[in-house]
Amino acid sequence: MPYQLLPVLGVALVLAVIGPFGTYQSMDLVQRLAHFGIIGLLSWIQVVLLAAWFGTLEPIDRWPVAGRMTLVGLLAAIPSTFEVIAVHSWLVRPIPLSLAPKLYPENAFLTVVVSVMIGLFVEQRLRAKADAELARVAALPPAPAIPEVDTPQPVAPDFLRRVPPALGRDLLALEMEDHYLRIHTTLGSDLVLMRLRDALAELGAERGQQVHRSWWVAEGAVASVDRSTGRLILILRNGLRVPVSKTYRDSVKEAGWV
Repeated sequence: MPYQLLPVLGVALVLAVIGPFGTYQSMDLVQRLAHFGIIGLLSWIQVVLLAAWFGTLEPIDRWPVAGRMTLVGLLAAIPSTFEVIAVHSWLVRPIPLSLAPKLYPENAFLTVVVSVMIGLFVEQRLRAKADAELARVAALPPAPAIPEVDTPQPVAPDFLRRVPPALGRDLLALEMEDHYLRIHTTLGSDLVLMRLRDALAELGAERGQQVHRSWWVAEGAVASVDRSTGRLILILRNGLRVPVSKTYRDSVKEAGWV
C-alpha cells in the first residue's frame, strides 16, 4: 500500500485540477482537492480490501488481473457513490440520495480505471521480483556430484536452491499466488516464479504434503489445529494459518497432523 499511496494522490490531484463531471463549475480548487482527495483515498482503501478478499476466493482468484480488478472496481463504486454524495453535500450543497443511480456510472468508470491500474501495478512489481529471483536461482552453480559410496548421502532438494538465503532453510509452507509461489519459512516469506506442482515434484512426497489447492505444508511445521470456524485450519510454528480443503482432509488426518 505505501507504493500505491502517491499515485492515488497524484490521480486525485489531476482530477482536482481538470475538474471532471461538472466539478470545475460547482467547486473551487480547494473544494475539488478536498473532494477528490477524500473520495480517492476511501475508494482506494475499498479497492484494496475487496481485492484482498477476492484473493481468498478460488474461482475469482483464477481470473486475469484486469478482469478481477474490474469486478473489484464495480463493487467498490457502490459505497463510493454514497461517499461522493456525502462529501459533495458537505463541501457544496446537499444532494438527494435518489441521485445515486445517476452518479454510479460516472463514479464506477473512475473506480474501475483506478482498480485496474492498481492491479496491474501490483502484478508488475510481483513479476519483477519473481523474475529477479528466477535469475538468481539460474545463476547458482550446479549442485556437486554425489560420491559413490555404500552409505547414501542426504541431498538437499533442488527446490531449496530457490529459497532466498535471508529466509534460511527451515521451510514451513508453500502458497500459490496467481502464477507465483510464496515460500514461507520461520524467518519470513518471499515470492518465486514457479508453479506449485513443479515445486512439489522437486521437494518429493517425504518432506510434506499438499493440504489445499493453493497450499503445501512441510512435515513438522504444524503446531496446532483450529476448528472453531467449522473449517479445519492448520496453525504453523510461525503462527501462519493454513486452510485444509475437503479433498485433502483425510490425508492430513492419516499423516497424524490432526
